[in-house]
Amino acid sequence: MSSQPGRTSMSEDKESGSNLMKRMKSALKKGSNRSSISSESGKVAAAPATTTTSTAVQKPQRRSAATAPRVPALITNWSAVQQDRARALFAKYGLTLEPNEWQSPARNTVQRIDRPVRMRVRRSCHRCQTAFGPTRVCVNCQHARCKDCPRHPDSKSKRKDENIITARVSSAKAKEVLAKQNPNNPPKEPRLTLPSRTGGQDLVYRKPRQRVRRFCHRCQTKFPSHVKECVKCQHIRCTKCPRDPPNLKKYPNGYPGDVEPPFERQERVYRKPVRRVRYNCHVCKSNYGSSRNACPKCGQEKCDQTVRDPPKKTEKQFDPEVVKSVQEKLAHLRAGNN
Repeated sequence: MSSQPGRTSMSEDKESGSNLMKRMKSALKKGSNRSSISSESGKVAAAPATTTTSTAVQKPQRRSAATAPRVPALITNWSAVQQDRARALFAKYGLTLEPNEWQSPARNTVQRIDRPVRMRVRRSCHRCQTAFGPTRVCVNCQHARCKDCPRHPDSKSKRKDENIITARVSSAKAKEVLAKQNPNNPPKEPRLTLPSRTGGQDLVYRKPRQRVRRFCHRCQTKFPSHVKECVKCQHIRCTKCPRDPPNLKKYPNGYPGDVEPPFERQERVYRKPVRRVRYNCHVCKSNYGSSRNACPKCGQEKCDQTVRDPPKKTEKQFDPEVVKSVQEKLAHLRAGNN
């Protein structure tokens, strides 16, 4: 192992070489650069000096990240890959690797899985546009990360929503253009279908509809489906039976299939009897009538002496002696309690 021409001390060369060897071993163990391994393994598999098993390995076709299966790729000449990586690492730091210093090659077959490229997700503060670090607090304005802070790249759900919105806008514009071109035959909306899970007929999307329910107006019992007779009171469904949800705008005089309501006698309601008030003249005892202010017989006008039938109710006056005795008893009870 020869060192750089600027170095003079052998002890320094040994120390630097040992440090580089440690770094090389740690890098080989961690396998930090997988992309270089996969590219170099393809070159090694294409070389004529490989074994018979390497010829059977073919490069898998590239597919989309959503549908590409993770197929393990076989790397037969793993020692050659390690040698190439070691030479690249030594060349980076200006060192050379002698052939006699390399350990004996081992014929090991290693499996590697071809995984899709993943992009690092970064978040930035929506106040000061500063990138967030490992914590959820902005180092510039001390703002806690929230939903308004932008994300790069955007989430799949957001991109999906944007694609749906753009598709709807484009379809609406296309419908407008077709409507202008063919005003007599407007375009029909395409039906949205979904393949059946059991392999039967495709499912068709329809607008949600609320179930209609009818109730008997006598006993408030719900009518079963396709039944017009109440199971509780045997009443036939009529126009008075309420409907949920109501649709009086379309059916103001009853719903289809209803019959006319039967005659029902009105229930009697007790009301307090009201007595008519009459005014009589105090001179000739004649009745004034309903709308007269003067007596039709003697011409006397209504005054305070006019007799009212029935007379006005007056507040009941209690006997002052009874009131006085009650007040004395109450005062005596209060004194006894004290």
